[in-house]
Amino acid sequence: MKTRNPITSTRPEPNVLIFFFIYILLMSGAPVAMRITYSEMGPFFMGFLRFGLGSLIFWILVFFKRLQIPNGQALIGPLLYGIFGIGISFALLAWGLVKTPTSLAAIFLALVPMLTVILSALQRVEPITSRSIFGSLFSIVGTIVAVGAASSYGLSIIHIGALILGTVFLAQGSIALKRYPPNPPIMTNALAMSVGAIILGITSLVSGESWAIPLQPRTWVALSYLVFFVSIVGFLLYLKVLKNWTASATSYGFVVSLRGRPPKRDTIETSHGGLCFPPSKLALRVLPQPRPRACPSSKCFDTYALAVSPMAE
Repeated sequence: MKTRNPITSTRPEPNVLIFFFIYILLMSGAPVAMRITYSEMGPFFMGFLRFGLGSLIFWILVFFKRLQIPNGQALIGPLLYGIFGIGISFALLAWGLVKTPTSLAAIFLALVPMLTVILSALQRVEPITSRSIFGSLFSIVGTIVAVGAASSYGLSIIHIGALILGTVFLAQGSIALKRYPPNPPIMTNALAMSVGAIILGITSLVSGESWAIPLQPRTWVALSYLVFFVSIVGFLLYLKVLKNWTASATSYGFVVSLRGRPPKRDTIETSHGGLCFPPSKLALRVLPQPRPRACPSSKCFDTYALAVSPMAE
């Protein structure tokens, strides 16, 4: 089987590092934006809408650039990436975020580098090095601390388990691309997001979510951020970096971009205690997050949105 990049230097070119840092900046607001959309949409329907619109834009680019749909081994990589790295992983991550604060969820996403190292070694994509082992130990320690904190705060272990399992599929998605012949990033994203959107759409229907179009401006702003800045620009940069760097090194972007502050009681209570963020402050991760306050009326929106997600009970 021909691999995408059987041996990739651990010292990337300067332009690859620039792509990497821009990718981190764009991806850093994704968890908070996802939580904002939950005020009007279920997590699976939001994912379906996000990746469905993203795939549509990529297919338009495919048409104008006259790109050919791959076949054979070259087609398997994007399809597996769509199944593991988008469809299954984002279904688990989106559902896990429903009852888990973004600051705590970010700690579990730090598992991605460790899992990428292990899975890539098992599949003979990359060798295990002392540096990768050392970095993985930090992920393990952070996860143990996070699980202990979650237990003490009485958070949903099932939703935390979904986050952890989602990171496994997220890591496997990038490895799948490394194992098969490359495609243009636009074509890869068009195919992968189409598959991922189908999986998320079916999951949304099976779970009984309401497919209602959002009405509030803040929801559209958050969704637009997820579609254009994260799913379009961010995913293109991610594939550029992945093509020219190792899968394990690229995975550290999840640790940096999704790093949150240590969980505090007031931030954790936003998932349970009827606290909310002021609707006038759209706090993506690239901006300081507003402090939660008690929600006295319907003018506030609960970051958990009990009435939206039928799976939140």
